[in-house]
Amino acid sequence: MSQPEGTPDKSIPAAQPIRQSIFENVQAANIQTGDIHQTIHMPLADRPTTTRLQDIPYRGSPHFLGRDRALADLHQALQQNDRVAITTIAGMGGVGKTELAIQYARRQRESYPGGVCWLRARESSLEAQLLQKVELELGLSEPQEWRGTLLSLAEQVQWCWHNWQPDGLVLVVLDDVTSLADCRAVLPTDQRFRVVLTTRQRGLDISFVELPLDVLAEEDAIALLQEVIGAERVAREPSEAAELCTWLGYLPLGLELVGRYLGGDRFLSLGEMRERLKAQSIQDASVERDAQYQMTAQLGVKAAFELTWQTLDAETAEVVMLLSLFAADVIPWFLVEWMIRRVHGEEYAVSDARRELDNRYLIQPVDWDEVNDLGGCKLHPLIREFLQAKLTEFVDAEPLRQAFVDEMIRIAQQMPQSPTLDMIAAFGIVRPHLEEVANGMIDRVSDDDLSWAFVGLARFYEGQGLYALAEPWYRNCLTTTQRRLGEDHLVVATSLGNLAGLYKVQGRYSEAEPLNVQVLELSKRLLGEEHPDVVTSLKNLASLYISQGRYGEAEPLLIQALKLRRLILGELHSCVATSLNDLAVLYLFQGRYGEAEPLLIQAFNLRRLILGEEHPDVATSLNDLAKLYSSQGRYGEAEPLLIQALKFRRLILGEAHPDVATSFENLASLYISQGHYSDAEPLLIQILAFRKRLLGEEHPDVAASLNNLAELYSFQGRYGEAEPLLIQALKLRKRLLGEAHPDVAISLNDLAELYRYQGRYSESEPLYLQALELRNRLLGQEHPSVTTSLNNLALLYCSQGRYSEAEPLYIQALELIRRLLGEEHPALATSLSNLAELYRCQNRYSEAEPLYVQALEMSQRLLGQEHPDVATRLNNLAGLYKSQGRYSEAEPLYVQALSILVQKLGDNHPNTRTIRQNLKYLHQQMHSDRPSSPQKRRSHLLIQFLKRIIRALKRLFRL
Repeated sequence: MSQPEGTPDKSIPAAQPIRQSIFENVQAANIQTGDIHQTIHMPLADRPTTTRLQDIPYRGSPHFLGRDRALADLHQALQQNDRVAITTIAGMGGVGKTELAIQYARRQRESYPGGVCWLRARESSLEAQLLQKVELELGLSEPQEWRGTLLSLAEQVQWCWHNWQPDGLVLVVLDDVTSLADCRAVLPTDQRFRVVLTTRQRGLDISFVELPLDVLAEEDAIALLQEVIGAERVAREPSEAAELCTWLGYLPLGLELVGRYLGGDRFLSLGEMRERLKAQSIQDASVERDAQYQMTAQLGVKAAFELTWQTLDAETAEVVMLLSLFAADVIPWFLVEWMIRRVHGEEYAVSDARRELDNRYLIQPVDWDEVNDLGGCKLHPLIREFLQAKLTEFVDAEPLRQAFVDEMIRIAQQMPQSPTLDMIAAFGIVRPHLEEVANGMIDRVSDDDLSWAFVGLARFYEGQGLYALAEPWYRNCLTTTQRRLGEDHLVVATSLGNLAGLYKVQGRYSEAEPLNVQVLELSKRLLGEEHPDVVTSLKNLASLYISQGRYGEAEPLLIQALKLRRLILGELHSCVATSLNDLAVLYLFQGRYGEAEPLLIQAFNLRRLILGEEHPDVATSLNDLAKLYSSQGRYGEAEPLLIQALKFRRLILGEAHPDVATSFENLASLYISQGHYSDAEPLLIQILAFRKRLLGEEHPDVAASLNNLAELYSFQGRYGEAEPLLIQALKLRKRLLGEAHPDVAISLNDLAELYRYQGRYSESEPLYLQALELRNRLLGQEHPSVTTSLNNLALLYCSQGRYSEAEPLYIQALELIRRLLGEEHPALATSLSNLAELYRCQNRYSEAEPLYVQALEMSQRLLGQEHPDVATRLNNLAGLYKSQGRYSEAEPLYVQALSILVQKLGDNHPNTRTIRQNLKYLHQQMHSDRPSSPQKRRSHLLIQFLKRIIRALKRLFRL
């Protein structure tokens, strides 16, 4: 309460208690005292009645959107009654901190009957601004002295706050604070004051409530642009409007400046504006403030950022310029540390710079604990543009650029050809930054490392089965190396080989072949005939020929590779073992088991001698030798090798490796061959889950696992479980590999097989035909897979009784196998048996019998007397004899077949049960047909004679 002029103020305490009281008030507000000494309660002569001060210097933007939550949070933070409520609105330049304070002050003016006081922290002294406002706006004259003692500026400020009129809550805004030390002396201590500070610095004081202000959400940014330039204009170019907002990083200042610029040029499209900004960046006039604009911001985007830039020390400035070299994505901080240390040495620390950049809102921290304890950060797109401009002016910029490039190349070189999902995830963090090198800094990469930027990215996508995304990087690699190094260079040869390898994986054999041939010729010309790289080229071309079923062309290449390696490296070398193994695998494909076995054994012994027992190549040898034994029906010998290979791979490579999954798959395949379905199923389920976890849901290997599990279910007659898996595998392969890929043909064939088993012939036929057409087109008509499709389609026609359509297919398959695989291949025996079965169904027994006999003799010769396939041939021949009533000839064949399967596959294998049932039916028929008297015996012979006459007449009629 004021007193009459001249009345002594009996409330004035002694100086020391006054200072103590002020100190307590300040401590209660958790603000350091600084230069404040006392609170002055001077009597006022004729204290005028004033209207409350509404000091809001800016009108505020009419386009204020997307900040309702921030306004509510600010108001809630200021409603503290136990102390002076101080809240900081903190954020990067241009984010709208001042605008938020303006809008709050205008909307909440009734909440502050004591008025609003606005102080500009970047202009003149805050104390001087306050004293001037009190004197001019409130009509109060602060005392210059007290009891003969001159009052300090800080004491005069406290007098102003103590005598502020009128009564009630007062809102005080300190706009654009750069340092807490500069404004401590002007902070009020009375609880009726509510203080808002806008600042570009995080964490001014731990006692302040901090309200971080971020850029607008995408929808709010588009809405703001729409408010400024009109809804119709945005509606005409919606995608360009969205891209424009994205380029501006949803920064309110940038959006409003660009929007106002567009408003001044109705003929400028949003697309043209976007392209201009991309070309001119923040130098463009559209992001500079025009004096004619009536808006809160007094600066353009570049000038706003410049104010923050000027507060950085040299070390921090260098670090943040380095950040601008990274892509507009999350930047792993450990990479920043590595690169700075490349420039300044191992002892150089960047933690202080990181903290300063965070405090200045120049970076946006990102928590990424699963990648690295240091986490990461992001740059706002416009700040990145600003910093890149600063980097061009920096005299020591080149070491930073080179350190960035070198570190990215080093990481690219660590990308393996078959990455796991963990590797993919880890590499995915640096992928966008490596793209920056490949797209814009490749001139700083040395000749020796030139291809790695592209190869690392290509392997990243290829490892996920994303071949369409990998191809452009391999192509860029080839064109870049050719342009810099010329056509005749080893790096160019490697680039050609990489692209050829990708085409091979995609089944694009006709495109891969000329590249492989070119690589071989280039290697020979540059390195000479006798060089290890030439051997690699020979091997790659041979591998392509094997994929195409061109075994005759592959063999001399593999023999030449083996000869060269022996000549160059000597007999005792692991690469010689690899060549032996490669040649043996070719012989395995050709059914030349007798030639394959000694080579596989020799490769295994050589690898074990040179590399030791526990080496991945030794596991590969075990695996391939087991495949040979399995093909020969030597399951007892194959199983321990597969188990041993699996053990080695798990020990050497760990559980999370694709080769471990392959070993599990091979073991499951063996169990299926043996009819041990209950043993195979958990392995196949485990492999499927393992591959999904290791490689992701969308990977060709996952499709293969789905297909394998479905085939098992088909063997077991679990068709309802098999069908969805086969359909899923087919869809996945089409999506990942394209409609035209050999693996798609496999899925089509297997789904058709399922439908045939179920008697769904109308659904099966188009799939068989589609698979056959694909294989003819992709692999050529001279490929073993084509014979499989021909045989399967013929089987379908036989099942439908369409014998005249089946026969030419069987004959075509038989001729093709003879031509491709030779007269001594197990597949030929199968084809002969299939054709014989067709003739048996047509009662063409005389034509069927020699084919059955030939198939049996061939299987016995190639596979041994006790192979399951031999049992199958015995069963088929016995069935023919049974059909002819030649029971005495059929019975020993059934008995022999049953004995083989019981020994090889066990009593409960489906094939064992089938032959046992066939033998049982034979015995029943023999018993029912046995004549009991001479008269019956004569009748029986007559009946058999008549049957033969009828069959002969049928054949004659058919002809």
